[in-house]
Amino acid sequence: MKMQKIKLFLRSEVFIECLVVILISALTYLIFVPKFGYYNDDWYLMYAAKVQGPQVFWGIFSIDRPLRALVMIPAYTIFGSNPIYYNLSAFLFRLIGGFSFFWIVRTLWRDAPRTTFWMSLLFMLYPGFLSQPNAIDYLCHQAGFAAGLFSIALTIKAVEAANRMRKILLYLFSILLGWFYLGQIEWYIGLEFFRLTCVFIIVFRFNESSWHRLIKFFKCSLPVLMIPIVFLAWRLFYFESKRSATDAGLQLSGLLSAPLNFILNFLSTLFDDFLDVLLRAWFLPLYNFSLNMNIQDWLPAIGVVLFILIILRVSSRIMPKNETAASIQELMWRREAITAGVGVVVFGLFPVLLAGRGVDFHNYSRYTLIASIGAALLLPALLNYINNLRLRNLLFSILILSASLTHYANGFAKVRETNLINQFWWQVSWRIPQLEQRTTLVVNYADIALQEDYFVWGPANLIYYPQSMRAEYPQPSIYSLVLNDETIQKILAGEKQDFRNRRSIRTYSNYSNILILTLPSNDSCVQVILGSQPEYSTFEDNRIIQIGMHSEADHILTQDAFHAPPLIPFGAEPEHSWCFYFQKAALARQADNWDEIVSLAGQAFNLGLYPKDQIEWIPFLQAYATKNDLSHLAEIQTKLTNSLVKKQVCEIFKDMESLPSKNRSDAIAILCFE
Repeated sequence: MKMQKIKLFLRSEVFIECLVVILISALTYLIFVPKFGYYNDDWYLMYAAKVQGPQVFWGIFSIDRPLRALVMIPAYTIFGSNPIYYNLSAFLFRLIGGFSFFWIVRTLWRDAPRTTFWMSLLFMLYPGFLSQPNAIDYLCHQAGFAAGLFSIALTIKAVEAANRMRKILLYLFSILLGWFYLGQIEWYIGLEFFRLTCVFIIVFRFNESSWHRLIKFFKCSLPVLMIPIVFLAWRLFYFESKRSATDAGLQLSGLLSAPLNFILNFLSTLFDDFLDVLLRAWFLPLYNFSLNMNIQDWLPAIGVVLFILIILRVSSRIMPKNETAASIQELMWRREAITAGVGVVVFGLFPVLLAGRGVDFHNYSRYTLIASIGAALLLPALLNYINNLRLRNLLFSILILSASLTHYANGFAKVRETNLINQFWWQVSWRIPQLEQRTTLVVNYADIALQEDYFVWGPANLIYYPQSMRAEYPQPSIYSLVLNDETIQKILAGEKQDFRNRRSIRTYSNYSNILILTLPSNDSCVQVILGSQPEYSTFEDNRIIQIGMHSEADHILTQDAFHAPPLIPFGAEPEHSWCFYFQKAALARQADNWDEIVSLAGQAFNLGLYPKDQIEWIPFLQAYATKNDLSHLAEIQTKLTNSLVKKQVCEIFKDMESLPSKNRSDAIAILCFE
């Protein structure tokens, strides 16, 4: 009997629809997973766990969301520092949330199987949430989101349950999961509106008077009201947040000080974010990503799109085609879906806006997560008013393909970012054998904005000092500063160190103790700025030029053993292209090893390797000048076509008093003529 039920399920429409969701989601999210690395907050999380073990997460999350440790401790215990397992887990939680949502909408609107399938697929692929590849830091977001949706599904089953004990158990598990998901991310509380809406829809279908249905709604809702009430009581009156972004009192201060202005700004932002969630998410991120991609970058996406189209075509033949007008009118499901969708978008955004944040596809796409439920309800319900089934399917397919292409482009951009960061630090390891403890780095990546200091000291310490300076708490040996106007002013003013205690990790950045590492462009190599002889690429950031003279190369310990970046997260050592020989030559120059530079030049030139950034010729010019190799000087001089580089080269040789006078005059004669 059991086997017969299994066979029937495997042949059922529900199983086929679930299989379609899994296949399309896997094609959308998993194609780049093996190539993802660490992003943003991942750096300090993985550094802290490496130096102090998984228990460090209690201290890290104690200041704002202590229950996140319940996810991260077992995750790190099982997965260690490998990002691929976090990405696979994030995808699994995404599936759990997606199937919970599918369960919910199919229970609410059983007579609209085709549309509820589209709702589920749109929800799974929603393109406004772009932090899926940032799986380590966002694992708690994904786990909480899945738990919240599963909790709502259990609430619905509890309402429908006839057996008293079954009802009690379902409510109990629903409440426990509710507290768990809110403990992960407090602004997910907008999910509670979705929960109550689902209960309302189910209860008001009973064939009773309105008064009896209201009483029944109150009784069914009362147990799950414990979720937000208990959580808010704990959050507002017992727990003291040490982070302003999650401090309820600070979040409400604007409302209390200037209520009218706050409300007007709130409504304006709400309307704009509503459009972001419902409409712009389907084209704006895709357009932004496409600006940095060429036709070749899109070629693999063509295969993905074709495969998805085939799956959609096959599945459309299997799914039921008729959702009769009678059943639609009888259940009024479209009106219910639209009302619920609008409400979930509004209440999903409400706590976010109350905290002074808003939807931003560049940095804050996570704030679309709860509201994405509303978009997944609204769009299919609105499109269902189109009577032409082929046109309706075409529009749904366009939305699915737009979402899949958005996630493909997002994954492609993340892989590019990973490759750039890994290449950067491998070049640093070729150039710098070891860094002096307490060195403060100022780093410039060509195409990546560095918003926090740990984006730099995280990778630097994982390479050079993968142990904490203190046993009792995480303290890196190398610090860093974010390159911005405030940092520049403090460096120029010669200010001393800043102390920071971020989530129990203590750093002591020093504005008078800096070393500058810069990647001026994607065609450049990483360049260590020597304050005694700063050399600047024509692509260099002006902020680096302002402070270059303060960079102290003495922090590089040239006689120490080299430290290779660990395979996780930096990947295998790249092939030795031009930048390898440039880094080795720059290091040899710092040690006045001119013979080594000449040898490196010969090796590189024999392999047909030459710089794309002309400033990188300088170590080789100096080596040839020291050897009085005028033929090579003249040969390189013909390659110097940039006037700013030529001017710097000439000034360097005029000031290069270590050269014998004849060598210097010969070099100047070759390099300093107009």
